[in-house]
Amino acid sequence: MKIKIFQKAWLLLLLAPCSLLLTSCSDDEQYDVVGNPDNLVYFKANADNTFHGMVIHTPVGDFGDINAKFPVRILRPARQNTQVKAVVDYTMVDAYNEANGTSYAAMPETAIDASRLTAIILAGNIQAEDSIEIGIRQEALASLTAPAYLLPVRIIDVQGDGTPSEERGFGYVIVNTESKLIRTLADASEMPGTLITAGSDWTATYSSGVEITASELFDGSLSNGPQLRTDADGGKTTTVIVDMKEEAKVNGLRLARYYMSYWGGWYIDEYYFSAVRIEYSLDGQSWSEAGTAQEADMPKANGYQHIAFYAGVPTRYLRLTIESGSSAVSSLAELGVYVEGELEIH
Repeated sequence: MKIKIFQKAWLLLLLAPCSLLLTSCSDDEQYDVVGNPDNLVYFKANADNTFHGMVIHTPVGDFGDINAKFPVRILRPARQNTQVKAVVDYTMVDAYNEANGTSYAAMPETAIDASRLTAIILAGNIQAEDSIEIGIRQEALASLTAPAYLLPVRIIDVQGDGTPSEERGFGYVIVNTESKLIRTLADASEMPGTLITAGSDWTATYSSGVEITASELFDGSLSNGPQLRTDADGGKTTTVIVDMKEEAKVNGLRLARYYMSYWGGWYIDEYYFSAVRIEYSLDGQSWSEAGTAQEADMPKANGYQHIAFYAGVPTRYLRLTIESGSSAVSSLAELGVYVEGELEIH
């Protein structure tokens, strides 16, 4: 009796590996790796398959070089040559905005260069030789006037081996737009137009309406200037409004920051404005924005910072929101304006 039981147990042990082997072989026919049984085709561009671009509108043209490349991969080596096709999927715009709390506009179809939305994965490879590419036509840049656009791209068809991935088979191109008048110069000597340092009738006030001693702003001296500690951010941010009394085509500005320490020292070449937001107007009521010049955009010379425009804009009033950087003990010591042609000085 004991012998028979032992024989049955030994037989079960012999059959068990065969049973496991059959199960394993059966699984191998459906799964190459543990996980999804499908040979998924997907994009592998970056962490979220998203590209960002910028279109800048200026008086002399529209600029932006937007061309996104989405490398195409397959989960396991393709068993045959495989063609992958993508499309611009406008149905994804609303879903993206809702999920992310954004309000991107759909990129106009006429602005899109969608001539390279097909890629081939050769047999035995896991990556296509060419990426799916999509770009924005240069001739269409001027028509992109919304603040931001979303261009969704999705793999829609796979001919050969594999199926499109539902989680990684799509990507996005986000394009922001900006109207910009300010241009960066390498050197202050490149400033366009004629420098005017004002007439006696020019006036200047804080945004609160408090008058600034105009003669101090236009006397050519960097060692005097009204203290600008009355506005926001502990005096580090100040808004000044200048009335030039007549219209001129303004090409740029020259300004200097005054800094006098509590101990009497004056540091002409050590302290500069970190940013200047510029607005201009003909009537002092309706304002247009030229943009914000960062310190790197304002070449320095002899204690002055210079701001250049792409083209002259008709202006009478200037509104300057000035960031003083780390110190609140600072002010606008001097202001000059570069203009096209001649400006009558009174």
